[in-house]
Amino acid sequence: MAGMKPASRLVRMRPTRPQLVQAIGRAVSRFQESSNMFDDLAAEILALHRRDLSCMTMLLFGGAATADEIAAALHLRRTEVSTTLARLQLAGYARAQPGEGSRLELTEHAREWIARIWSPVKAEGDRLLATYSMGQLEMFATFLGQACEVQDKQIAQLRKWLDVPSSARRAHLRGGLSPAALRRVQLFVEANLARPIHLHDLAARASLSPYHFARAFKTSAGMTPRAYVEHRRIEQAKRLLEASKQPLADVAMEVGFGTQSRLTATFRRKTGFTPGEYRRGYF
Repeated sequence: MAGMKPASRLVRMRPTRPQLVQAIGRAVSRFQESSNMFDDLAAEILALHRRDLSCMTMLLFGGAATADEIAAALHLRRTEVSTTLARLQLAGYARAQPGEGSRLELTEHAREWIARIWSPVKAEGDRLLATYSMGQLEMFATFLGQACEVQDKQIAQLRKWLDVPSSARRAHLRGGLSPAALRRVQLFVEANLARPIHLHDLAARASLSPYHFARAFKTSAGMTPRAYVEHRRIEQAKRLLEASKQPLADVAMEVGFGTQSRLTATFRRKTGFTPGEYRRGYF
């Protein structure tokens, strides 16, 4: 009949197996990135280092422990664990267990903050899992268990690489930031795009002087810190232009350019379009 669309257009095509595998990979990667960012922010709120959280987690679920026990369980150097535990005690998050001077336990202050930060995530997760059947949950549990085995196998291999550094690994590390330091800098940039970001702020995240940080960052990222911040601001501006009709002046403020004219000039230089022209392609 006139005006009716062919039936084939009304049927939604099922994704292929490669497409599903790719989608799962993207979702896992996004979850990992989100988890890393969450833990980085939590550590900043608690005024701790990111690695300190693993020690807090062990004390939370495993109970009181010595520095040696924690170091063995987490595969960390004892000196590193001792430094972390001293930091936890200084912040009021850990204390010596009564009668056991060498064993530390979490304080109520720490437990209150842990509940305040992580309990909402657990509650939302429990509500989400309640929407799935027992069969689906069993499938999830099996997949996650097998995925952890794969990760554990690769972790063991990476530890061997660290124990016996190869010439290839030394070449890879020469002059650049460590992956962890680079990630800390990237997360700081993403969280502060609306604010002024100074070189010394970024260098502090990598525990380097501004001079050495600038050289190491360029080696790792392929661009200067200033160029990277500008790139991330342009990418964020693109997302806002694509998804909203905010005034350009507001977009400029939200991504750290300050003024609409500065946003326009930089955006045109980087993309070849003005922000208004770019937005018209989406609305």
